[in-house]
Amino acid sequence: MMKPPHDMGGDLAPQIVPDKPDEPKFEEAWHRRTLGITIATGAMGAWNIDSSRFARESLPRDDYQSFSYYEKWLGGLTNLLFQRGLISENEIRSGHSDGQADKAWQDKILRADRVKAALAAGAPTNRAADEPLFVIGQTVRVKHPADTTQQQPGHTRLPHYIADQTGVIIMHHGGHVLPNANAHFLGEQPGNLYAVEFSAVDLWGQGAAPADRVVVDCWESYLVAI
Repeated sequence: MMKPPHDMGGDLAPQIVPDKPDEPKFEEAWHRRTLGITIATGAMGAWNIDSSRFARESLPRDDYQSFSYYEKWLGGLTNLLFQRGLISENEIRSGHSDGQADKAWQDKILRADRVKAALAAGAPTNRAADEPLFVIGQTVRVKHPADTTQQQPGHTRLPHYIADQTGVIIMHHGGHVLPNANAHFLGEQPGNLYAVEFSAVDLWGQGAAPADRVVVDCWESYLVAI
């Protein structure tokens, strides 16, 4: 399976220039508005953080690669709003409400007076899960991302650059919502989450520093015992 455009982990990249302390948080005013609309509509409960991520990932490859960061957010959000019956195609084309969209969610929109409390509360993903299959210090092999999705095309948090690699479990984070299911409204299906350590040489070849290690959080369903 071709690696999707959003999975950029392990790719070569140009030098990263850190933000300066006095730089604005948003380059353009509509960036701030896009973030605000995304948070406000997400609070309605018509979708979840995983389905929101999947909506951005599902943009056509050419669009994903050419869109700016907040264009991806706006494109994914528009598709979600349409798919969940909150806006119509005519409203998207005209830029104006026609009053026909589903009003069932409107009272749940995050209003300004509730923003501070909602952001402070966050959205914890820790849940009760079955007894863990793996223990700290155990060696495991990582599945291919396509083998962890629950439908095709499907969402996964497993990056391609560790597929088929061997690592060692160094921490158990407890049970957490499984994004592979939650993104498709198949329920939370909580699973055990582990920190898995890999040799940088195994991942990147002999050009990597021999002492370097890479740690990736992996759900239990991403791993196979060795």
